[in-house]
Amino acid sequence: MMRLILAILGIIALLSACSESIVQKDIEFFLSEPTMILNQEQDNSIEGTYLMVREINKNDSTIELELPNNFHLNSNNIYNWTIGWGKDKAYYDAGVENIRLIREIDLSDGTISLGRITRGSGFPKKGQRVVFWNRNPSSFKNERVRPILDTKMWPSFAGSSVAFGAIEFDPELNKWVMFVNEVDTSSVQVYAAMSSDLLNWEAANNGEPLFTSEDFKTISWAGLDKSGQVEQSAIVSDVEFKCGKWHLIMDGFDKNGYRHIGIAISSKTILGPYRISPDAILSPGKRRAWNSQAVFYGKIEDYKDGYIMFYDGMDAQGRERIGMATSPNLYCWTNAKHNPVINQHTGWRSSPGTTEPNYIKIKGDTILLMCAGVKEFNNGFWSRYITGDENMGRSGNVSDAQLGLFMSIDEGKSFIQSGNNPIFTNDYSNRYENEHMGGNFRRISTDSVEFIFYQAKSSFPTMRYNIMLRERPNW
Repeated sequence: MMRLILAILGIIALLSACSESIVQKDIEFFLSEPTMILNQEQDNSIEGTYLMVREINKNDSTIELELPNNFHLNSNNIYNWTIGWGKDKAYYDAGVENIRLIREIDLSDGTISLGRITRGSGFPKKGQRVVFWNRNPSSFKNERVRPILDTKMWPSFAGSSVAFGAIEFDPELNKWVMFVNEVDTSSVQVYAAMSSDLLNWEAANNGEPLFTSEDFKTISWAGLDKSGQVEQSAIVSDVEFKCGKWHLIMDGFDKNGYRHIGIAISSKTILGPYRISPDAILSPGKRRAWNSQAVFYGKIEDYKDGYIMFYDGMDAQGRERIGMATSPNLYCWTNAKHNPVINQHTGWRSSPGTTEPNYIKIKGDTILLMCAGVKEFNNGFWSRYITGDENMGRSGNVSDAQLGLFMSIDEGKSFIQSGNNPIFTNDYSNRYENEHMGGNFRRISTDSVEFIFYQAKSSFPTMRYNIMLRERPNW
């Protein structure tokens, strides 16, 4: 038995080493440094030993920490990072409630010179946990601090919270087109914006929605909200051009509250008009299945002689896992026999309630998949009613969704997560994205610039989702 255990551990170590080699040599992945550091091990997939304040001097705005010998931060990169701490009370102790910039770091004695505060107030206390957050991971920066889109460009857009659907270039229009969905409102419609340079956007379709609830009157797989009472459009999660036609991957609720993935097709431009397929391309599984309640957030990519899709599946208890399906033609999909392909909810993504796939990159049999994750509140019976500390023992991204990377080198049969996870987090010093990540993610590389479009939530001026943009030179 011991030999078998050692052999299995050896195989796991070999796969992990191979995966790192593949990422570095064969598939250049663009986020290659930590995005948050909350423990001395600097491994965010585990809790580890927290970074604690040993001393504080408010007169010169310095604190002293016990730092490991190989600490990632130094005098060359410190300006890309912020330091955060919580409010030292349950549900408000994630290390993001108070944020300060950093002026200097002295690794010899662990002294941190704090800059101006960008969120919250004051200073951390002696003995309090702190978290470091990377504002510019892998040199991607918010050149524009504000959201890239203003929902006021669409006169009938409900509310101010926008969900990022997809971006693609249409040669016939000679424009980049972005699909966006209304979110945090019962009145869900789909809109589009277009741009020539990916920086300046204007309303497409004369500012009118591309899809409304009226378009789904005769569609059985979508057209209602989860309650089955409110009419609404399905939402867009991806777009693909194939055989001279545009294909939108969408998902919505049927009259019984089950969520399906469907497709809409345009033979004209990316702006339509679209014909919505009357049948779903993926539907929930049988009773008690891992995806018995919903399948949604489908992301597709070319794969071998056809296509591959990763999607979010949810059971009747609200637990989410990632499933995989393949298709020769975008219309007929077959679920993988070994679904769900990612059923890991530990460490930075210990909550079973969030797991949306966001980004796919494939080379040969190697698949890179980015997906969301959330740390779970520590609100079990003992910690909630006996000790009363609830989530006080967990720092980092408690209840804040971030994005992590998983990799498969066996055609999606098994996945290994990156040791850097989460590899992409929001900038808590920016009031337009100081809550959490969510929705879609898109990387676009031009001759001179690489762009990352993503969705993040803000607490300013109200709790709402924005679409943000980061850039770096294309080296």
